[in-house]
Amino acid sequence: MQWLTSLSNRLKINRLASTVIDSLWQANCPLCKRSTDRILCKDCDRQISACQSPEFLQVDYPISPDLPLYSWGIYDGALKRAIAACKYGNHPAIMEAIAEKIATTWKRSPHRKALIQNHKKLSVIPIPLHANKLKSRGFNQAEILARRFCELIALPCHPQLLQRVKDTKAQMQTKSITEREQNLSHAFTVPLQHRSPQTNPRSVILVDDIYTTGATIREAIATLAHSNLIVRAVIVISRPQFQK
Repeated sequence: MQWLTSLSNRLKINRLASTVIDSLWQANCPLCKRSTDRILCKDCDRQISACQSPEFLQVDYPISPDLPLYSWGIYDGALKRAIAACKYGNHPAIMEAIAEKIATTWKRSPHRKALIQNHKKLSVIPIPLHANKLKSRGFNQAEILARRFCELIALPCHPQLLQRVKDTKAQMQTKSITEREQNLSHAFTVPLQHRSPQTNPRSVILVDDIYTTGATIREAIATLAHSNLIVRAVIVISRPQFQK
């Protein structure tokens, strides 16, 4: 019976070790600080899901007549807090959780089929951060979002195709349309080795976290177009609730 007692003791130790390991890996939700075995707790995840837009394709507010804007949610409530916690609270994993929601919505969207059929070699480019801001924050939330999104929908992600060369101030700090445009003027560039020849333009999707006035997106689109990188759609996490 000694072997049985020895086995029992070893099993108890193993169970204890497993419990300790599980407790060490148990994280806290970055929004409510409650323990969770996922990136976000179920309650916060539910609150974020409640911010989802009624329609993914923003037909009432396109960037231009031939350039669709896809916005997963409304920039308010739990979704607004989640984006802020990611960017300013050092919680980049929140972007991965949101990317999974966007990927699920994208796969279900009837509009994406036509986009993919018309532009078969699509790739994805996230809006970049300037090197100073990237160093300060430690990550680019749009790149994390884009990379996880691309993993889930099987599209290539190419963050190196667009660089931010001007250390602009936050758009929310500008006070007029003119100031916003001046702030972003010549903010981006496409590295020489990634520019496409005139005979072979490339189709891309731009990805960012928030769409407000669209100044950042339009400047990026214009910069990419000069290098024959043609933006066919824009996908963002959220936009404000525009008044009609």
